Amino acid sequence: MNISESLKIALKCIKANWMRSLLTMLGIIIGISSVIMIVGAGTGARDYIVSLIENMGANAVLVTVDTTRASESEFITLDDVDNIKEKVNGASGCSPLMMGFSNASAKSGAKKATAMIAGVNTDIQFALPTTCKYGRFFSNEEYMASTPVAVIDTMSAKLVFGYEDVTGEYITLSSSGSSMKVKIVGVSDLEDLVSSMGGNLSEMTSMFQINDDKPAICLFMPCTTLTRLTGVAPILPAMFVFAEDEGNNKAVGNSTVNYLKAAHGNYENNIYVAEDMATYVELVDIIISILTAFIACVGAISLIVGGIGVMNIMLVSVTERTREIGIRKALGAKTKTITLQFLTESIILCLIGGILGVIFGVIGAYVVCTIVGIEPNINFLTILIALLFSCGVGIFFGIYPAKKAAKMSPIDALRRQ
Repeated sequence: MNISESLKIALKCIKANWMRSLLTMLGIIIGISSVIMIVGAGTGARDYIVSLIENMGANAVLVTVDTTRASESEFITLDDVDNIKEKVNGASGCSPLMMGFSNASAKSGAKKATAMIAGVNTDIQFALPTTCKYGRFFSNEEYMASTPVAVIDTMSAKLVFGYEDVTGEYITLSSSGSSMKVKIVGVSDLEDLVSSMGGNLSEMTSMFQINDDKPAICLFMPCTTLTRLTGVAPILPAMFVFAEDEGNNKAVGNSTVNYLKAAHGNYENNIYVAEDMATYVELVDIIISILTAFIACVGAISLIVGGIGVMNIMLVSVTERTREIGIRKALGAKTKTITLQFLTESIILCLIGGILGVIFGVIGAYVVCTIVGIEPNINFLTILIALLFSCGVGIFFGIYPAKKAAKMSPIDALRRQ
């Protein structure tokens, strides 16, 4: 008996007991589909997060102040920002990062919202994933003149105005008893400006005491304008420094920290921290890869359960076909022929289950990623490994039943009823 005949017999047996075969393959289907879905969605999430960090500027260094230990005189000032661009070697730009206050609010007509305002300068554009979708970013002249202008994101524009292109529209901002009419000069297509600011959304929503009655929106405006609105001198907890060369980020960050220590006379407390944004790419990649691999391994446990189910059914099949085995051996069938016949059936069961698992896994990955809003990443190698693994399960758990059938005595087999 050759391989083609073994395949025909195996397919015939599977078709004759299709319901039992389908239930046998269920463990393999669930295992393969879960692994494909987890790996595809996990890799897609990793690629999305890594691209966000990379788009923020591979040459960006975030310098922060330990606000729990710093005194008011040790915070970053606008003079520091200006001096760093001139005195720190390798620094091509520097932007302050001043956040608005919790009682800031925005009003456009009858629509109100809680405004999360980031006071920056024009250099912040180096850290933004994209340019403005509509309009422009505010200019350096507007920054120097404290002009009441701002850049809004598309989601915030829809919340307040009901449509995206709101360039030329005005928003009235109020804080600490004063108000200011601010012109929207640009609209970014970023869904979340908070991530580009290097902030934490949950911390910011807590800071701004956001409630369910008013939605939260994000605005970029000149730091000097935000100072006019709040009436408070800019005390900056963080700033972005941009290196001329991406490979020089660490040196620029260290030089910036040393400058701040010298400028504020604080050499011992180490309250200034420089974080290279490029290091987050590798860190996020490693963390998500480990989590994806771990969850995929947990999902692969069902493959072992499915393999045990295949072995169980194959043993049942050997028992049911004892007389058939006896007749074949009596007619001269060799031991390896009987082994090949049952092993082929086991492999085909797992292979069909693997193919169905791949199909369901790909569909599941696309469904999950569509809901989350990311693009799944499923490559051919992942599918090939999954199919080979399912075949391996078929071979591993099919050897024992096949050997048992092959070693059966033809006299004992023919004696069975």
